[in-house]
Amino acid sequence: NDVCGYDAARKLAILASIGFRANVTFDDVLVEGIEKISQKDIQYASEMNYTIKLLAVAMRQENGIALNVYPAFVPRSHPLASVKGSYNAIYVTGNIVEDVMFYGRGAGSLPTASAVVSDIVDCAKHMGKNVMTVWSSTKLELGDISDFKRKFFVRVSGTVNDKLTEVKNAFGNVDVVMVDGLDNEFGFVTEVMSEKAFADAESKVEGVLNRIRIEG
Repeated sequence: NDVCGYDAARKLAILASIGFRANVTFDDVLVEGIEKISQKDIQYASEMNYTIKLLAVAMRQENGIALNVYPAFVPRSHPLASVKGSYNAIYVTGNIVEDVMFYGRGAGSLPTASAVVSDIVDCAKHMGKNVMTVWSSTKLELGDISDFKRKFFVRVSGTVNDKLTEVKNAFGNVDVVMVDGLDNEFGFVTEVMSEKAFADAESKVEGVLNRIRIEG
């Protein structure tokens, strides 16, 4: 559940239901786990002053709400970069409050027990009463994920001399990233582009080893 991103997706469905006051389920979330993340990806992230985090993101767009779970490059200066081990964080951006983060343990016997006992006490205090919820049964209008825009980090096999022209023909301007000790491959960072535009460009380049979204 953790490695494949399913646990994060279930938490995101609950949070999105509360945050957007609508009906969101696990099936509404597009999920990508960390199975494809390698030691080489971590080396590139370190070279670029990033860390890799599994993010569960709910974002309001013009055409609806986008719900995604995926690993991403996060700048080391970002508050989410310091979330490690069994700790979780919820990072909220509001139009007035701006950025707020809630941080604490997301696993372990005592934190889990605390949450369970809290729910039991809440039920006991409201026996025989109807408790109002903050979301409705109305299904949340989901946005088209393919329109979601961001930068991407891409690893590709081959040398810069042999592959860079092919890469630029597909992706346009890119920033090349090299890591000492990693031979016959290199990385690059795209400009801001949609998921659909990235998929179209990726199909034109042979030897793509991995791609990771960039946040922040």
